[in-house]
Amino acid sequence: MNPESNTQPFGLNYLDSVCLPPFFEQQPFYPELSIIDPPSISPTTATRQPIGQDQIYLNVELPAGETRPKSQLGSFPDPGRSHVHLAPFIRVSQEDWEWLNAQISRFSSIQLIAPELPSRHAISRYMHGFVNGFHPHFPILHPQTLRFREMAPELVLALAAVGSHYCLESHQGLKLFHLARVIALEQIQQRENDKETAAQPPSDSLQCLTNTPHSTSESDRDDRHDLTTDKGLESSQDNHALTESIQTLFFLMAMATWAGEHRSLVRHAIATQSVLAMLVRQHGLSESPVVPMTWQEWARAESARRTKLIIFCFFDLHTITFNLPSPLMVADIKLRLPCSEMEWKAPDSDSWLAMNERSNRPPFFNDCIAALIQDADAIPACSSLGAHVLIHALLQRIISIQHSMQLQGMENQMIPGMSASLRRALRKWQSAWEQNPESSYSPLDKHGPIAFNSTALFHMAHIRLALDIGPARSLLEQNHTQIAKRLHEQPTLQRGSLLLTAARHATAALCSPVQMGVHFVGRAPSWSVMHAVCSLEYAYVLNQFIQATAYTSLEYPLEADEQNLLMTIKETLREVESSSPKGNPKIIDRAPQLLGAKVVRAWAMILEGMRTWNAVDLISRALFVYADLLEPRGFGGQVGDGT
Repeated sequence: MNPESNTQPFGLNYLDSVCLPPFFEQQPFYPELSIIDPPSISPTTATRQPIGQDQIYLNVELPAGETRPKSQLGSFPDPGRSHVHLAPFIRVSQEDWEWLNAQISRFSSIQLIAPELPSRHAISRYMHGFVNGFHPHFPILHPQTLRFREMAPELVLALAAVGSHYCLESHQGLKLFHLARVIALEQIQQRENDKETAAQPPSDSLQCLTNTPHSTSESDRDDRHDLTTDKGLESSQDNHALTESIQTLFFLMAMATWAGEHRSLVRHAIATQSVLAMLVRQHGLSESPVVPMTWQEWARAESARRTKLIIFCFFDLHTITFNLPSPLMVADIKLRLPCSEMEWKAPDSDSWLAMNERSNRPPFFNDCIAALIQDADAIPACSSLGAHVLIHALLQRIISIQHSMQLQGMENQMIPGMSASLRRALRKWQSAWEQNPESSYSPLDKHGPIAFNSTALFHMAHIRLALDIGPARSLLEQNHTQIAKRLHEQPTLQRGSLLLTAARHATAALCSPVQMGVHFVGRAPSWSVMHAVCSLEYAYVLNQFIQATAYTSLEYPLEADEQNLLMTIKETLREVESSSPKGNPKIIDRAPQLLGAKVVRAWAMILEGMRTWNAVDLISRALFVYADLLEPRGFGGQVGDGT
């Protein structure tokens, strides 16, 4: 059922409807049990054809005579919806390592530092960690057409820096971070200097005066044609170099964003925002009139488009995480949405050409947003990543309106007509998401975690329509204790349809990790930081709903929807209790005053298993403290208290 519906009965056993870990057998869909209407796909279409030979590795140069093993994602059996597979291990040769070291030594800004690169084996596992850990959530690089020694050295270092976190070697990532950042900024500055030099008029102005149209010979025209061609090629190369600089700074910003209480890195992330926004605008936020002719040209253009759209999305995450406005707004974007997964993952030029010729070009971002917001019955079909960009756009719009309402003294209120329009847009987005064959409720789906990450933002959008806890949840310049105390000091929310809708979505978000196992899911590489960032609001909303309905003296009896949702929350918490060695499922019914603390602690336990990023640890510790503050005296020392 739709979470925003307040009239239909609320299913109690919806835990059965979410994904199971890959070692369980399961039916693809459970239409009658899901808290959200599951995808409208018949069983006959649930088993899809393999997407082809998806070689998800960088084309690292190999020594003569050595061949790469044919390890490909598409070679695995496809029993309906299979869990996501890992890319082959990336091996950086000694020659690759020496090339990278030589490239780095060219830059004047690091010659005094005399940096020492990690070994080629370390770089190999860091690249592997990036490709399998980070890249599935932000797929902006095109591994099939990338070659290690053709990449900008700062980009290689940035990938390794991010990947080191997935190898639990963040100390090396910190060194690589500073190295990549210094080189990237020097590259950007050097290009600016070159442009200024090229823009200066030639010293021999007489030569310009004598080159009149009347004295132009045939050979002169040929020379000019060659010069124009050279300038076009040079412009394309400059564009690609700018793209690589943007990608480098994006990866470094993402790494710094999730630094948690490593304040200097977090400040780097905030400072990088404005630089990235400037570079993205410089590259262009509208479509190029040049149509790519080859697979490599198309891959570069699509990678650049995805990079700019993903940066727009990540700025939105900054708004949620740090309570800061985005430097890129919905109205700024005039790009097409990303292409389909099948076209993006085509293993070679022939496969890509065949797919490209029979597929429609992706719709424009602004056309899709207009169709969502306005009274149009349908929105143009788009890819899973395209839908992800659109839900970010809707969330940005909701947050912007909420902030404007606060300026008018209407905190946690929204004009009814505006609210109805946004809810309609979210329903249309949900319908399109469900009809997309790339969509899944599982973070372990073979199509990757993008669609599942979108559901976290979908739930967050509905919660933000109902309330905004503002800077209380900000990870900027607050430690875990301060965050917990500010959440605890927030005013009590009133019962009503807004709180009920928000609580339904928060319950739906808790459903999947509880069913998969609170101690298991946080250790799955496909579980996103996005869910951790949203979990603060999920936990806060569920506690507020429980406080308003579970054990206080009520102004009026609970409505059927409130009773059903409360029973569902209890069922979920019993599952959490039974999964812990010292858990006690019976206490859920015996001590209703514990429910608020229990639901907050459940989210803390889920995040406790995520060890990749410090920000997740910060959120987890904040939730443990928040749960302790909510726990009545005499009930201390509960399981998973994080102490």
